[in-house]
Amino acid sequence: MEAQESMGAGAWLGGGGGIRMAPPSKDVMRIFISTDNHLGHAEDNEMRQDDSFLAMEEVFQRATGCEADFLLLGGDLFDKNKPSRNTMVKSVKMFKKYCLGERPVALQPLALDSIGDKHHGGFVNYEDPCMNVSLPVFIIHGNHDDPAGKGSYSALDVLWNAGLVNYFGKQQDVENVVIRPICLKKGNVKIALYGLGNMRDDRLYQNFCNHRVKFERAEPKEEYFHLMVIHQNRFQRSQQGKDYIPANLLPEWLHAIIWGHEHECRIDFESEPSANNGTVRISQPGSSVQTSLVAAESIPKHMAVLDIRLGKHGEYQTKHVKIRHQNVRPFIYEECNLSLQDPKPKQNEEGVKAFLVEKIEQMIQRAKENNPDTPECLRQPLIRLKVEYTDYPMLHPRGFGQIFAGKTLSNWKVANPSDMLLFWRKSKRLKQEETSSQRQNRPVEILEGVDMNTLIEEELENMEKSKKSGLQLLSRNEILSAVYEFVYKD
Repeated sequence: MEAQESMGAGAWLGGGGGIRMAPPSKDVMRIFISTDNHLGHAEDNEMRQDDSFLAMEEVFQRATGCEADFLLLGGDLFDKNKPSRNTMVKSVKMFKKYCLGERPVALQPLALDSIGDKHHGGFVNYEDPCMNVSLPVFIIHGNHDDPAGKGSYSALDVLWNAGLVNYFGKQQDVENVVIRPICLKKGNVKIALYGLGNMRDDRLYQNFCNHRVKFERAEPKEEYFHLMVIHQNRFQRSQQGKDYIPANLLPEWLHAIIWGHEHECRIDFESEPSANNGTVRISQPGSSVQTSLVAAESIPKHMAVLDIRLGKHGEYQTKHVKIRHQNVRPFIYEECNLSLQDPKPKQNEEGVKAFLVEKIEQMIQRAKENNPDTPECLRQPLIRLKVEYTDYPMLHPRGFGQIFAGKTLSNWKVANPSDMLLFWRKSKRLKQEETSSQRQNRPVEILEGVDMNTLIEEELENMEKSKKSGLQLLSRNEILSAVYEFVYKD
């Protein structure tokens, strides 16, 4: 059965912040979709400590409000591999509030081999006689909350064993990947849900190339809508081209893919070439909270509803509706070159300061105009202005930020006064006679507003591009991954 996308109108009722959908019929399976929620992000920041939870609560409210049959989460539910007790307690409370209740679940399980792990799995939480689940949650892990340490457990295993989620897509053997579907039925609709939790991209890429990734397709194929959720790099990051998963490695018989990990919101389905000269539709919801101040995070955040039904001629039809997040802090990103401004700022600190203050004020005003429905608790926007200051003096970002920080948080004009500005300038071309040892011993220019992770990544990338003194044994991604695991994981 081929899947056809139907974007017909008429299912939505109401408007503005109170948008609701008509309940799905007995022969329509409704899936609510969100990814990269990063619960606990910036929990030590007094201004932003609740941002991730406010966005996640909106996901739950929308999912229950439209009477979704289940909520599908595409990885990185938690921001840290070992979430704090504060984050875990707040998360458990939220899941209990929105996932437990009296509303009956209309999903009939047909195959459940991929849920849980080898010691505890093979069933869905809403069939547990000790639980009263009203909103099933199906979730895979991401690179932030992947299994680690003794027993290879994830923070998601805690929620799974508490009966709050259905955790699937966890691999027992990373060298021989087997992807088994969860098969569910509602009315005359059958869905095969394939999940792949995050793995090292280069390892997974090699597994695909060496035919060590096996999809156990639900049969008969024509009876099912085949939906996959994955959490990997979607786009090439390095020159080697082995640090991402191109769509042409994935089976052509998949009807749709929900792609986690990429934070840029590209939630509308995009057709891409798949294996065997086929095509597959990919939806990239993006994150529900900004975790870095980059351009991709400034695009409006969305979640989505996917309705699946059987057409008159036996083909599967889908209706995909995106919903803009309201409980997200506004974020404005801009770049400017001081030398290209008209009129140009004066080439002294006061001239640069006056120009940047005016620029920031304009960005703050645009944040207000573009986000009229933002709750009061999120009204102070995130601002990032990347400034090329070649031939101009550089200001101290923290000192500059005090202009926009009041004595109390409620008086702040922005949420991140200390790192609004990111200064950079074109590096001078190295002299040809500079030796390899001189180049390695040359002091690194540390720019204000750059976090250490970004600095290390950029320095490794520069080393990798060097022909004579570049990285020869380990790749940039391997080093970054090793550092991350050493610092953040057991």
